[in-house]
Amino acid sequence: MLHSYICLNGAYIKGNEPCLFPGNRAFRYADSLSENMHAFATEPQFLEHHLNRLTDNMQLLSMDVPAYFTAENLHQLIERLLNKNRIFGGAGIRLTVFRNNEQDFVPADHRVSFILESKPLKAGKYELNEKGHCIDICTEFIKVKGRLSGLRSSNSTMYLMAAMQGRKENMDAVILLNEDNRLVETTDSNIFLVSGNSVYTPGIDQGCIPGIMRRIVAGLANESGFSVNDQCSLTPMALDDAEEVFLTNATEGICWVGAYRKRRYYNKAAKQLTARLNNLAFGG
Repeated sequence: MLHSYICLNGAYIKGNEPCLFPGNRAFRYADSLSENMHAFATEPQFLEHHLNRLTDNMQLLSMDVPAYFTAENLHQLIERLLNKNRIFGGAGIRLTVFRNNEQDFVPADHRVSFILESKPLKAGKYELNEKGHCIDICTEFIKVKGRLSGLRSSNSTMYLMAAMQGRKENMDAVILLNEDNRLVETTDSNIFLVSGNSVYTPGIDQGCIPGIMRRIVAGLANESGFSVNDQCSLTPMALDDAEEVFLTNATEGICWVGAYRKRRYYNKAAKQLTARLNNLAFGG
């Protein structure tokens, strides 16, 4: 995939060709937003949800939302990109928008550019991991709550450092805590806990990113007869009391957690919800 194509403002260029200048605001100031999506057979899943979240966040950052940012237009651009890169199974799609003005720290205008990238995934549809993830809590970095804590920007330093800590400890994922010592999310996923017939996930007010898959899975759990609480304030002790723990993100769907320290978990709910997720996304 070294010479795969990317889409820059609607034009398709080779991914190994230079396309950004050093003054680019995403590079210089992390003045950008992104959406990670799943696609299968050139069809992006939950595209309108992703677009709505992106445009809401663009408005929060005073970025202009172009008139061509519609689900129909983006669908066509993604489909063409996947065809040009000959990815016809599962695909990860990344849409990045960044402010154009490179002259001043405080920009004179708020017009944006965008880049679409694609990569093949091992699985076509959503597949539950065979081996449960091993997780622990990040002890070196916290995520501070606030108006900007729900944004997906290119400023990923805190996530990167936390993930590096997890790798040193041979963890598959690490959980971030906020300043109140409450569970927030992992470095790339939202987190769910299951106890009996109840499903719990940290509330948006705890500082987590309002993941699209988080919303979809919470809805599926509710339809499956679970009592869902998506406004939780959870201490780390909740991990010891849970019967199941699973993670959600847009490209992987649901990943079940097998172990947290000395605690071991089941994956019954994760299996059930993965089946429902595939039925919702792909039918049949």
